[in-house]
Amino acid sequence: MISMMDDTKNFLKTLGITSQDANYVSNKRFNDGGQYRLEIPGIQSINSLETVIRTCKENDMFIHRVTQTKGIMLLSDNDIKEMVDLANSAEIELFLAVGPRAVYDTSATANTKEGSRIAYRLRGFDNLVYAIEDVKRAVEFGVRGILLYDEGLLYVLSKMRELGKFQKTLILNYLLMQVFQILLVQNFLKVLDLIH
Repeated sequence: MISMMDDTKNFLKTLGITSQDANYVSNKRFNDGGQYRLEIPGIQSINSLETVIRTCKENDMFIHRVTQTKGIMLLSDNDIKEMVDLANSAEIELFLAVGPRAVYDTSATANTKEGSRIAYRLRGFDNLVYAIEDVKRAVEFGVRGILLYDEGLLYVLSKMRELGKFQKTLILNYLLMQVFQILLVQNFLKVLDLIH
């Protein structure tokens, strides 16, 4: 008798998706040879970062990255400098998120049912400019990782990095669940190129 799970497993095999051996070890590694990374998101302030670093030291723990998720625009120049210094001294990667986004904008669109999809995206040319300036400011103070919520901004920042406006080592981290949207944007841009 075939169980429901066996039926599902057999179907997955027809797609070329098979189970892994319990002893399987991936040969994929990060640049330093590590197999995994520990990241703590939502570190919005110097105080939070100091607490994380202190707690890790007290418990003999190591984390690889902390991420501020609310937006660079909410941090003063001194906040950014101090967070960079703290992260560097603890050998932790610091990622700052881009702002402003639709949830901080003057329009209520992001608060509607239909507008909820744009909540973390930029709205209009001015906000694109503000976001790029935020990234430039953070990079100027030593930030080497940027968290992005807008695929159009990812495209522009990637082009800027490609053209030498940012160091090649600047990491642009985009939410994985939205990667398929990038592909759509790239294909759309290719179509626009064909039209012109």
